[in-house]
Amino acid sequence: MTHSENQIIEIIPSLLAGDASFDIESIPFSTLCIEVDERRIRFCIIRDESLECVWIEDYGFDKVLSSHEVFERLKRIFKGHLLWSSNSWLNVRIAINSHAFSLIPSLLFDEQGVEDYLKLAMGRPVTDDETVLWHEVPLVHAHNVFSVPTLWYDWIINHFSSSHISFYHITSPLIIGSLVSHAENEVLKIVSLYFEADHFTMIISDSNQLLFCNRFKFQHASELTYLVLFALNQLNITPDEVQLIYYGEIASDSELVVELARFIPNLSIGRGPTTLKYSRRCGDIPGHRYFGLFNTFLVSS
Repeated sequence: MTHSENQIIEIIPSLLAGDASFDIESIPFSTLCIEVDERRIRFCIIRDESLECVWIEDYGFDKVLSSHEVFERLKRIFKGHLLWSSNSWLNVRIAINSHAFSLIPSLLFDEQGVEDYLKLAMGRPVTDDETVLWHEVPLVHAHNVFSVPTLWYDWIINHFSSSHISFYHITSPLIIGSLVSHAENEVLKIVSLYFEADHFTMIISDSNQLLFCNRFKFQHASELTYLVLFALNQLNITPDEVQLIYYGEIASDSELVVELARFIPNLSIGRGPTTLKYSRRCGDIPGHRYFGLFNTFLVSS
């Protein structure tokens, strides 16, 4: 296989679900949501007036890529895509999916200390090729400080110069979605787990109050269970007090779910946020897989 053939294969989406009625004329009245990490680039389109998701695309990579390799793929996807290439979106909201973040209570937040917050969280200084960003997380009275490769940041800012652009760390939409799930599930204490290839994000909330948010790498189901039970114990919460809801790259018959069910009696698979509506084709997509992407629209809505 030639190098050029490789490039063509790399930009074919692993999932595409779109409403045929969506066209360029709809773009100025819609929000483009983007989720980017070292393993995938995801997009969805929301019609703002109707709060309806009308398009989803998912580009997965078969290995972990460097920030420069992700950047090259991002540019190629946009170059070859009539919709994404538009500079006329009402809003563009980007969720950076990385381990480099720190949640700081708003009362303690100091804009001058953002690099120090990240240094403590990452165990290393912020490098010259990273741009540090932050935003306030609604509902939890905290600021989320995170970094984005400067290559990505500069290109996105320039490409969408006519749109209102917002950058978030992926934990912010996950937190918002988890807090909203209290009303949807009518329970007081919720453990939300968002799974990815080799790690997961755990959010623990009580009566719409955020108690805990962190990301963990793990290899085995027993390690996952230990981390969940340890976090609950530190908060003086017993497993039978909580509803555990799982999202992301996981199925209901997963070994991870079976292992968790041995210790936590109330488990359920998540769904997409009910605040949004979904076109027929998008409604057929398992909402739990794109929980972070969908909630990226809702962080500021």
